[in-house]
Amino acid sequence: MVTFMPAAPLNGLAVLPDALVDQYVKPGADQAALLNAFRLTAIGWVEGHTARSLARRRWVAIFDGFADVMRLPCDPVRGVVSVGYFDHAGASASGEGIWRVVGTQILPAIGTTWPATADGSGSVQVTFEAGYDDVATEAPALQIAALLLMKHLFDGGSLNDVPATVTMLIDAQYRTPVIG
Repeated sequence: MVTFMPAAPLNGLAVLPDALVDQYVKPGADQAALLNAFRLTAIGWVEGHTARSLARRRWVAIFDGFADVMRLPCDPVRGVVSVGYFDHAGASASGEGIWRVVGTQILPAIGTTWPATADGSGSVQVTFEAGYDDVATEAPALQIAALLLMKHLFDGGSLNDVPATVTMLIDAQYRTPVIG
């Protein structure tokens, strides 16, 4: 099992700048707090449905132990900051020098194997950076999907009735189908 969460706050203005929002949503002057809540909700929904970070920031993934291949659950991975684990005796240890990154996967460094870890959940913690430097140029469909969803929420819609245009923008390019 993998648990992951942001280790740094999301800068919603970097993903959906006020100038873009003002052109499309057209909020009133007294709706800034409401608008920011809808902005963060829409971005979070898009990130959750695509496993992509729309803005570059730190994340933490917690694994139950080392595996042959450990996939980081958020794309695009920009780099791993640290790997820490609890050894078989339960002592905290640094994984410096024992890992390498290939795409979204963490593998043992060439010529090494993973060390033994303590039994139980949460024995390996990976801190990594993921996200787009400029979502408007690197993944414009995701930015537009978040903007459309933000407008939908602003107009009284809910996350139970997400517009088809939003899901089409996401599914066409960024969602990995599950083949069972």
